Amino acid sequence: MEFLTTPIQSTILVVLTSAYFLVASVSTYDIRIIQAIKDGQNLKQLPNWISIFHWLLWLIWISIFILNWYYGLILFGIKFILKVIPVLEIVGSFLLIPFDPNNKKKHK
Repeated sequence: MEFLTTPIQSTILVVLTSAYFLVASVSTYDIRIIQAIKDGQNLKQLPNWISIFHWLLWLIWISIFILNWYYGLILFGIKFILKVIPVLEIVGSFLLIPFDPNNKKKHK
């Protein structure tokens, strides 16, 4: 493993990329919920521990950037595109179904 030029097929980059996608999904969904609340929609916020994912997102990206700077920049661009089209938001909503107070079904 070499810094700044680690091969993209290396195990560490594959694991970090997968973690980056999952953490970005949760983080994006949390951001969208907060935006909807500020716009006046009647939604409840996600649990406070979800904010850890915002920090993890940057830590994982910095790790990827240190290992392969070119791949890190490309991955950041791909994340931006997936954030604009709601792919990350949809994946995040599926991942957070057990923790999202807005997804609870009311039984009478």
